[in-house]
Amino acid sequence: MYRGLEVSDFKSIMNSEIARVNEALDEYLQMRVEAGKRLGPVHEFYYGNIREYLMRGGKRLRPVMVVSAYKAVREDVSLRYLYRAACSIEMLHNGSLLHDDLIDHDEVRRGGPTFHALYREWYKKHARDDNAKAIDFGMAMAVLGGDSLLNMGAQIISASELPSDIAFECLRYYQTAYQELADGVLLEMNMVNDPHVTSDTYLEMIRLKTAVLFEKSLLMGATMARASESQKKALSQFGIRTGQAFQVQDDILGSFGDESVTGKSAEGDIREGKKTMLVIEAYRLADESQRRILDTLLGKDGMSTEEVEQVRDVFRDCGALDSANEIMERLLAEGQGALSQCTPEFREEYKQFLLDLSNFLIHRTY
Repeated sequence: MYRGLEVSDFKSIMNSEIARVNEALDEYLQMRVEAGKRLGPVHEFYYGNIREYLMRGGKRLRPVMVVSAYKAVREDVSLRYLYRAACSIEMLHNGSLLHDDLIDHDEVRRGGPTFHALYREWYKKHARDDNAKAIDFGMAMAVLGGDSLLNMGAQIISASELPSDIAFECLRYYQTAYQELADGVLLEMNMVNDPHVTSDTYLEMIRLKTAVLFEKSLLMGATMARASESQKKALSQFGIRTGQAFQVQDDILGSFGDESVTGKSAEGDIREGKKTMLVIEAYRLADESQRRILDTLLGKDGMSTEEVEQVRDVFRDCGALDSANEIMERLLAEGQGALSQCTPEFREEYKQFLLDLSNFLIHRTY
């Protein structure tokens, strides 16, 4: 067991880092709006919408991890645009969200319209009241918006005045994260049709889709601080295992979370028949009658609330919920343990902050 920071200290550091990240992110996005303005009103509106999409909310976990890894390695911040550079993976993350919203047909993100929904309605109001054409226009703009953000993530590294060797390494991490993210989405989309998915396959999918963005954020921050290879290896392990545990917790909240706290339905994953760790473990542990319930109800059209609860009962009774929690805690322990296995050791304040951050992420209720 480690002795973490006082809760007030953790919150103080977290809030301070988020505020500085938001300031740097908004400053850069405003620069893009101003550049768009010179091209004309269409571009000004477009980049203004991208700025609004990013600034309406978000936990800012990835840029905070960049900065925290840097400060865990060295005390003095010698880079003028550290916080700007830290926003690189945040751009990648949000670009992928624009595309995810389109793939999932979601209408709302962080209390506002998704990009395709925004431009679909804009088309009907300002161009032509033709729903089919408006849907196509909205889809095209969401693809373009996601692409713009994915490119901005690389551009922001170049615009941060990093030493050339550090900029090169950060761009390499960015490109790897981008490729692995795409590979993870591809694996996730095809897992739906595979009846033999194992927990190991699932952990690899969430490593690619979720955990690599944590890992590469930490590695970017460490690289900017000129960390040792031992320190980078420790942060890599911490990022991967914490990211995987984060996603397993997300799976649990997706079926057992308090909707008034999470702001998301606790029935959606079951109604969709989504392959989560709960589902995979349930099929592994369930008896024949419980499997029949899963086969009949998971993803069923017009599923009733009572039928959703039947699936939850199977998750509980067969031990899938307990197993998912055990997997989550094991991953968290492995990740946290890695931070003590490097030379030189990390600076204590930000090592403790990273440990507390991982606990916060995995034991959150939203």
